[in-house]
Amino acid sequence: MNEKTALEIAAGASIGYKRSMFTTKHVGLNVASDPLMTLAITGVKGGLVIITADDPNMHSSQNEQDNRFYAKFAKIPLLEPSDSEECLNLTSMAFDISEKFDTPVIIRITTRISHSGSIVAMPNVSNEYNRRCRTPQPYKKDIKKFVMVPVYARERHKTAIERLERLREYSNNSGINKIEYNSREFGIVTSGISYQYAKEAAPFASFLKLSFSYPIPDLLIEKFVKNIKNIVVIEELEPFIQEEISSLGLNSVGKEYFERYGELTPDLVKKGLIKAGFLSVDNANTDVNINKNVKVNCDDLNYLYKMLPSRLPALCSGCPHTAIFYALKKLRVPVMGDIGCYTLGALPPLSAMDSCISMGLAFGAAQGLAMTNSSVKKITGIMGDSTFFHSGITSLIDAKYNNACFTAIILNNSTTAMTGGQDHPGTGKNLSLNQTVSNKINIRKVVEGIGIDEIYTVDTYNYNETYATLKKALDSKKLNVVITDRPCVLYPKKLYIRKKFKVLSGCNGCSLCMQIGCPSILSSSNHPIGADENIPLIDDSCVGCSICMDICIFNFIEEIK
Repeated sequence: MNEKTALEIAAGASIGYKRSMFTTKHVGLNVASDPLMTLAITGVKGGLVIITADDPNMHSSQNEQDNRFYAKFAKIPLLEPSDSEECLNLTSMAFDISEKFDTPVIIRITTRISHSGSIVAMPNVSNEYNRRCRTPQPYKKDIKKFVMVPVYARERHKTAIERLERLREYSNNSGINKIEYNSREFGIVTSGISYQYAKEAAPFASFLKLSFSYPIPDLLIEKFVKNIKNIVVIEELEPFIQEEISSLGLNSVGKEYFERYGELTPDLVKKGLIKAGFLSVDNANTDVNINKNVKVNCDDLNYLYKMLPSRLPALCSGCPHTAIFYALKKLRVPVMGDIGCYTLGALPPLSAMDSCISMGLAFGAAQGLAMTNSSVKKITGIMGDSTFFHSGITSLIDAKYNNACFTAIILNNSTTAMTGGQDHPGTGKNLSLNQTVSNKINIRKVVEGIGIDEIYTVDTYNYNETYATLKKALDSKKLNVVITDRPCVLYPKKLYIRKKFKVLSGCNGCSLCMQIGCPSILSSSNHPIGADENIPLIDDSCVGCSICMDICIFNFIEEIK
């Protein structure tokens, strides 16, 4: 399902007095923002908690937006844990806050919080908690609360604004936000993982650690600022806390010393604190004096990164998408792309995808580009099976309704490969205990139901068939769909076809096989010592897809019998 649908399901459970949680990556909250903005004024029945995972430095994302602003935008509370135990404790608190204040609650985590682990003390769960969570409550109509026609929505919006003041009081007095007094000369206001980095870099400083960071605890901040001589705000990405402090009429610095992009690290925090004057430097290359007494190693690790060999990310050996992108490259057509591991088809040597902007964009962008008549060749839109179910169906419906002319390619590898092999409606498996396969949604039947009658299915391990099918589809003057039919090589388990291939000694070194970007095919420069022939080498990581053999026009690649 897509994020909008997921949040709507959680909202329905909340209306039925059940606690519900919606989890998403930062860009997923954009998709879910439609129901979010209205749920913020309807409020809840059962507690509703939204966990959003931001991705500073874009480790696997198309942007690095700061989702803390969604809390301010929607006028709902924001919690930010700094370690695993706080993730547990603040989530429990979030449900209580949601029900106490009749509001959804956002918990904002980041990449490092998501990918780290720490000791967690398990809380005691009371019988009262179990009773409240497990005892069903009868459904009750509440039209004025949940039917957001203007006459009711106006009153609910006023209620949400009034609720902010009660939440601010709670932020000040609940004890979730904490002051740690040390040196009265230097104070740091921070939240989330930035707290851990700042604590490591400047343990001598006083801290105001914000775990309930919106509405901001104004009285607590004023108290902290009054008792500390110099204040700096340390936060990843945007100056969210810094701007909130400035809105109170208090002077604060932060982004003057820390960038608004990228991920903070302990070293970057140290450097920022040096610029801010919190740390003094005796030796610019190695030593940093903390408070003129304690020394910390502040080596710049950039030289280590420079020593690492550069390598673009690539599709896996035997990836079923390889043949499609190589064929598209040869056909030289505009390709509107999408979000998934197949986005790697945009990188050299394939270089066969022209856009990657948002999930589900491909078919809509293909329709729009086709309308411009700016290309003499037919436009192609390409997306994976999970993306098709996520947000591709609607754009394909619109394309059919508006009589668009482009070729839609659906890469059906029977999983959600990029993020770890999750199931989707096309796999037929869900979260039920028996992992049912009876409700599998057939992509071809969905496309037929839309009214598209020109549909091709192709096994991408047959490159020649793949190329011929794509060429036929692109020569057509109709809206048509090409569906690939080859599972991912990694999920649900790693695939071994049990075939091996080798390059024959007569190879003339044309490097044509290198153009598919297969990690199992090595250039002559990567040969073992003593190999001096200018021919590629197929190593033991080969899974036996045979695409390289198909594209070798000189027949110098053969299967090892």
